[in-house]
Amino acid sequence: MQEILNNLEGMEIDEAAVEVNDAEWPMFMRTDETQEFAPSSEVQAAEIREAFLDIPELRYENWVELNGEQRVAALNELEQQVAEIAMRDPMDVQMVTFDNPNLEGQYNGKELNVADHSIMDNTYEGYKETLDTLLHEGRHAYQYYNLGVKCVEPNKELVDSWAVNIDIVGYDNGDRLIFKDMGYWEYYSQPIEVDARVFAETVINEIGL
Repeated sequence: MQEILNNLEGMEIDEAAVEVNDAEWPMFMRTDETQEFAPSSEVQAAEIREAFLDIPELRYENWVELNGEQRVAALNELEQQVAEIAMRDPMDVQMVTFDNPNLEGQYNGKELNVADHSIMDNTYEGYKETLDTLLHEGRHAYQYYNLGVKCVEPNKELVDSWAVNIDIVGYDNGDRLIFKDMGYWEYYSQPIEVDARVFAETVINEIGL
């Protein structure tokens, strides 16, 4: 041991190496150089964080000063960036009033609808819920894009689970008679809903909200 310590004391420190080690390395990198596939969910989350930070209107202290139209415009700007990162078509974001007061949002095949009571809520919880809903419904747009337009998701098993959920088992919106005995759980546990929730939570955590 003493011999090792003596050898270390005699070594010259490579200052250039120290500078390199202390440098800020990129936090993420796209590994698919063919550009045939979208990046992984984790990489998408990191890139969405960068896009979020480039839209000052989406920061909470600025968000609370915006009116409804301005908030929707900021959400549309983020959706454009998210869609580009995910290599899917962007959706129009609309603020809507749902008949069901418990519904926060939906993807209807053409739009991402976010509840007005969420968008216009000035609390931090309402602000965070709005962003979470946008990301959740945008993930549904990504799922359907992969199944109906072009498969860009690199995880084949994940795409297969979406296909089974939608095309074989069928999507449960929470009120199908066959699942009444299980209630909301049958909706909540569907692969496409689990995936959308996990993805939105991953991005929200990456942003630091």
